[in-house]
Amino acid sequence: MRPPEEVLLKYILPNIRGLLAHALRRRGYSQSRISSVLGVSQAAVSGYLLRSESTYIDKLKSFGIPVEEIDVLVNSLVSAASEGAPRLTQVIHMAWRKLLSSGYICGLHRRLYPELADCEVCIGMEVRLPLERERILEELRLAAEVVERSPELLLLYPEVSINIATALDNASSLNDVAAFPGRIVRIGTRMVPVSKPAFGASKHLASILLGSIRINAEKKSIMNLKMVKGVEEVIKSAGLIAVSTQPNDRVRSEDEVVFDVIEALKRNPEADVVVDEGGLGLEPAVYVFGKSPIEVVNKACSIARRLRGSGS
Repeated sequence: MRPPEEVLLKYILPNIRGLLAHALRRRGYSQSRISSVLGVSQAAVSGYLLRSESTYIDKLKSFGIPVEEIDVLVNSLVSAASEGAPRLTQVIHMAWRKLLSSGYICGLHRRLYPELADCEVCIGMEVRLPLERERILEELRLAAEVVERSPELLLLYPEVSINIATALDNASSLNDVAAFPGRIVRIGTRMVPVSKPAFGASKHLASILLGSIRINAEKKSIMNLKMVKGVEEVIKSAGLIAVSTQPNDRVRSEDEVVFDVIEALKRNPEADVVVDEGGLGLEPAVYVFGKSPIEVVNKACSIARRLRGSGS
């Protein structure tokens, strides 16, 4: 018997622990606290910290794991560290199932055990769809944490509040798109989600995404921002591609806004941003698109920082 869990314990987990040790130390965790989180001795923690983060990343990459997957996993574990061992176990379990069902581990497993050359047991497991849904919710939670730590985004905070939405691959209905029920709201100088992300939570952004992914399947995430003076110039200076809607009338419904945003993307499917001038009773808006929630938030933060620096 050659179960893939041997690969997890011997090859994957030690390198993940090394990266997590470094990430927690940057958060101010003591070695004693890190050892408790990792479930290893303080001497082991010291050993992990003696090696550079790039050493662990290079190892995991050599095993076939993409850098994006590594980043998401480590960020998820850092976020879960304060919630206790059950939550950490859940994150590891979820990530491991993703690595298995995506086939990332197959190359390493087959190199170790050539008799598994024709094995495809893990690929396309039935757990994949629930796993993808949980993964998207986790990515949205991480993106919300970035928003909370980015006060510059207050410059682009709209009256309708901010939301971030992400669609499943091949999404076909509003229930295939996750967002924050009640949105991300401003409380003093902070922005926090009203509740945890959920599927079917934002009709407006979900409707835009369902149209946009048919134009460019990589644009699976969206974030809405406020349209302010000078933002279009700042978007260009940030190296982002922007297009504007071309509404026929100032009196528009939300459905017409959705239609106009999708039509704007048709003119340039590679656009990062769509600027909508709003209308009678509709706030002008900036819609930022990307491959993931983290990517759209990073784009939004880049725009906000440049806007602040320009003095607009």
